[in-house]
Amino acid sequence: MDGVTQQMRDMIRGWDRGRIFFLDDFATLESPGAVRFALLGMVKEGFVIRLARGVYCYPEISGEFGMKRIIPSDERIAYCIAEKEKVRIIPYGDQAAYKLGLTTMRISDLKYLTDGAPRKINLSATKKIYFNHTDEVKMFGYRNETMQNIASAIRFLTEEMIDGERKRVIHKHLRTVPEEDFRHDITIPPAWVGKIITDIWNN
Repeated sequence: MDGVTQQMRDMIRGWDRGRIFFLDDFATLESPGAVRFALLGMVKEGFVIRLARGVYCYPEISGEFGMKRIIPSDERIAYCIAEKEKVRIIPYGDQAAYKLGLTTMRISDLKYLTDGAPRKINLSATKKIYFNHTDEVKMFGYRNETMQNIASAIRFLTEEMIDGERKRVIHKHLRTVPEEDFRHDITIPPAWVGKIITDIWNN
């Protein structure tokens, strides 16, 4: 085992399992080519998992003999990449609706609005994450993630689709939102969305 590989193994073993990491986490070591070659070997042996180009994970393990490797969720991968790139992201309305239990339509490709540059992350041949740029900066002003998701989901579903059952589900989620966050965030979505949320909040 060469010196670069050993240094990288030592660094990775010092991290918590489940950590998502990137090529430039090893920027203090030798050439990027040596780092890539070492990671290729670690992936082949199962020491780390390649999630996407330049994105890896030191996996959590489970099972009777610690043989099962746990792969991070696509959503967690998206937010880790956004944090690394110092951009903000918001899930599309269909994803927000699914996450809140307002629809059963499962999403294959994850799509996010971002205040950063647009990009596509290939997780596999059939699964992708999209960051699509938006100039609607106000959307990134929410304090509370639940409020952000509710507003995004309602915009996607439209007013006609917010029936009694969906109002009940939204009300359940709103009960977890601190009043201070609600008062701040209710000013952000379009007026018609804010009215629906306020009516459900008050009932």
